[in-house]
Amino acid sequence: SHDSLSSSLTPHSDIAPDEPELYNSLFIRATSCLSKRIIYNWSCTQAFDCKQQLEAGIRYFDLRVAKKPEDGLLYIVHGLYGTETKNILETMHEFLDTHPKEVILLDFQHLYEMNHFDHHKLLHQLMEILGSMLCPYVADLTEFTLSWLWERGFQVIVFYRDPVAQYHPFLWPAESIPNPWPNTRSIKNLLAFLTGGYERRREAGKFFVSQSVLTPNLFYIMRNLLGNLRSVLVNESNRQLLKWLEDKHPGPHGLNIVICDFIDYNDCAIPQSIVNLNHKSPIMSNNQLRKSRYEVI
Repeated sequence: SHDSLSSSLTPHSDIAPDEPELYNSLFIRATSCLSKRIIYNWSCTQAFDCKQQLEAGIRYFDLRVAKKPEDGLLYIVHGLYGTETKNILETMHEFLDTHPKEVILLDFQHLYEMNHFDHHKLLHQLMEILGSMLCPYVADLTEFTLSWLWERGFQVIVFYRDPVAQYHPFLWPAESIPNPWPNTRSIKNLLAFLTGGYERRREAGKFFVSQSVLTPNLFYIMRNLLGNLRSVLVNESNRQLLKWLEDKHPGPHGLNIVICDFIDYNDCAIPQSIVNLNHKSPIMSNNQLRKSRYEVI
């Protein structure tokens, strides 16, 4: 899911530092009640909370984290502050503990207002809560399968997009999971972007994220001030994504990870469609052995 835990935002949440032009704007702060409602309408990308997403089949979580100056704690952010990171990790641990063959990917996409001490605090949370579930970085993914993970009891892969990743064996670097951003408001351009990524295939030995995400800019939001992300952009883009997925295949030369907003769309039809792709034959190069199974998530 995209901006996975933005379901924890509320129209009354404090403005977060991930959007500096909003965070530092005196006008936004002077019109706080109205501004926060508008920010919420366009920043909330998910309706399901962490537990609901896990139960719906979500296995990749796109996470943005920032420290709140007032209390020094770490929170999920997207325009506004959401829940504390430790709450999310505890929910994930509870799910994984009762589902020992499930594997999740945590992609810490952006880390704001965090110094060395704050990174240490987040990494301590990961180790303390998820512990032996954390899979150390594996550079060669040739034999990296679910069976390999099950044999070792690993259930969590953590991608950490900060240089600190190189000093911790359980953190996977950004280079291991390309995640190109379409940066468009056009469904036509989005579908072309997704198709381009699918046809180019992913690099051997790496994960790859296909982002089915439309991104409004400030001008677009001002034109649709009474609307919200879901009603104006997401409902139609998710409908088109479902169609786009119909003829796709998994595999090292097919789809790997697909993300979108509001995964609950049409009774979670998108996660179910993606899970069902695993029953199709994978796309492989001619010289690849067909002994490995490549899942789409």
